[in-house]
Amino acid sequence: MAKQPPAKAQTTTSPKGFKPALLLILLLPAAALMAPMAIVLVAGLVPSMVARIVDSGPGRHLTFTVFGLNLVGSLYFVHELLTLGNDLGSVAIVLQDSIGWLAALAGAGCGWPLFIATPSVIAKMAEAQSALRLRRVHRDQKQLTEEWGAVVAAKEP
Repeated sequence: MAKQPPAKAQTTTSPKGFKPALLLILLLPAAALMAPMAIVLVAGLVPSMVARIVDSGPGRHLTFTVFGLNLVGSLYFVHELLTLGNDLGSVAIVLQDSIGWLAALAGAGCGWPLFIATPSVIAKMAEAQSALRLRRVHRDQKQLTEEWGAVVAAKEP
C-alpha cells in the first residue's frame, strides 16, 4: 500500500465570511460624522444587543428578528432627532421621549414572539404540504389502478 500524503490544513477564514474588523473600520468614521444619530441609535438598539448576547443558536435568527423590528421602532428616535436638528443638544431631548422608548421596545418585544412562533407555523405548513402531496399520490394511484387493473396495486411482483 502506498503512503498517502498528509492532508492540507484547512484555513478558518473564508473569503465570503463576516469580518467584524472591516465593518468597524467602515462604521466608525460614519458614526463620527453623524454622532448624534449614532448615539440615539445605540441607545435605542440596546434590546438588540441583549438579544445578540442571549442568542447562542446557529445562524443567530433571534438576533436578526429582534434587530429588524427594534430598528423599525428606533426610527421614531431618528425622526425626532432630524426634526429637532441633528446636533448633540437635541440628543437628550429625543432620548427623554417616552413614546420613542415605547416604539423601540415594542418593536424589539414583537421580535421575541415572532421568533418563538415561527418554527411551529413552518411545521404546520410543512405538514399541510405533505398531506396534500400524499393525497395527490393516492389519487394518482387510484387512477392507475382503474386504468391498468388490480395488478398494478398488488404489493408482490
